[in-house]
Amino acid sequence: MTSNTSNRRGRPRRPHRMASGHEIHGLYKRPDGRWSIVGTNIIYTEHDENRAVQKFRDWQAKNQNTTVDIPLGTIADPIISDPNEPPVVMTEFASVFVGALDDNISPDGNALTQKISEAKFWALVRDYLINKPEYVARMTGIPEVAGLRHLPIPKAPIKLSKILDIYKAHADVKPDSKREAGNTFDTFVKITGAETLADLTTETLTTYRDAIKAKVKSPGTIAAYFGRIKWIIKFAKSEGEDAVQIDDALSRMAILKAPKDKRVHQPTPISRENFHAIYSTAAEQYPDWTPRLLVMLNCCLHFDEALDIEWSDFDFKANTFCTQRNKRGRVIRAATLWPETVEALQAIKRTGRSYVFVSTHGDRFNAKGQWKTWEKIRKAAGCPEVQMDDIRDGAYSAACTAPGVDEKYARLLAGHRSHGLQDNYVARNPAIVKPASDAVLAAYAPFPKSK
Repeated sequence: MTSNTSNRRGRPRRPHRMASGHEIHGLYKRPDGRWSIVGTNIIYTEHDENRAVQKFRDWQAKNQNTTVDIPLGTIADPIISDPNEPPVVMTEFASVFVGALDDNISPDGNALTQKISEAKFWALVRDYLINKPEYVARMTGIPEVAGLRHLPIPKAPIKLSKILDIYKAHADVKPDSKREAGNTFDTFVKITGAETLADLTTETLTTYRDAIKAKVKSPGTIAAYFGRIKWIIKFAKSEGEDAVQIDDALSRMAILKAPKDKRVHQPTPISRENFHAIYSTAAEQYPDWTPRLLVMLNCCLHFDEALDIEWSDFDFKANTFCTQRNKRGRVIRAATLWPETVEALQAIKRTGRSYVFVSTHGDRFNAKGQWKTWEKIRKAAGCPEVQMDDIRDGAYSAACTAPGVDEKYARLLAGHRSHGLQDNYVARNPAIVKPASDAVLAAYAPFPKSK
């Protein structure tokens, strides 16, 4: 309910005077710091004066049947309603839109009141924003509007194809990783149907998110897809592309979140018996797998990490292994090689490629394509419940629990951060982890011979 203040007795409420000196009629700041709308029971809390005025303006627009007041004689700057037309002063502008002024002049001679069409109203708003942003800021309670004239001219929308080209040309990543990320980005563009960053709306991003969640079951894989896309876009920013557009797009992409992994993963170190069964089966049916199994156990690697190793990671003169683990930052990892591992690796035919484990075409194996073979091996070995990561867990557990082995060496073997050791020292002396590597060998050797 509202009431007409003109019918009330007593002295009328004085208008609120803003810090800028402007008076706001109908708004009152109470002694307790809250705000009241004169003639109503509305009281609200707002610490920012400009925001308080804006709330009052919003209330006026919704609850009072007021007309548009066009100030006259207060704007000396010319106003341009059409860039192709010559500038006109405010009085002429008002005459064009509302007709004769005589019947509309207010008592103070400074304002006229007249209903105008929506199109004409927005034309007027545009002119105010261009020529008097400070006035608009004061009237709306949005101080940021006052700086409109200093905003840079918007740049053309960045094309997604350009972003991908920048990534392919300048990102310092391995070719296979670059190709895999590029394929993920191509799928993203295809599903969203977007050509530029501006096309990545909430609707198109939601379509992509739902499509990936319906197709991919692993939360970790979904998170990897979303992370690659965001990283490629963010990389374009580091190469000098418009940061405003990129940050805006990335903020919208916050909806690309992978579902929580509800699976409870408990590391289960592979038993000596199960490893021997799997190793024997691989040696008989899939001999190319025996070096992979040995490398995973010897160097404490996940399967995808084993597929990533390169010949340059090994020093066969010193029989050591040293590389950087990319997970959670680049962390040094090292191992000393067992005689069985060295023999298995040196039996691999070199292809000229940097990767150790490659297909008949010389390409690095994709982990997804190898899972079917792993499934066959573990079933044939009689241990279908064994997971591939159990091999790494077995190596780490053996190194951690072995008597006399310092924990920091076990952590270096597993690629975990080890406090008190500098990466450059470990890189020069990877043999310092020999106690941890020997502990793993003692837990699983001797290895069965193939029939």
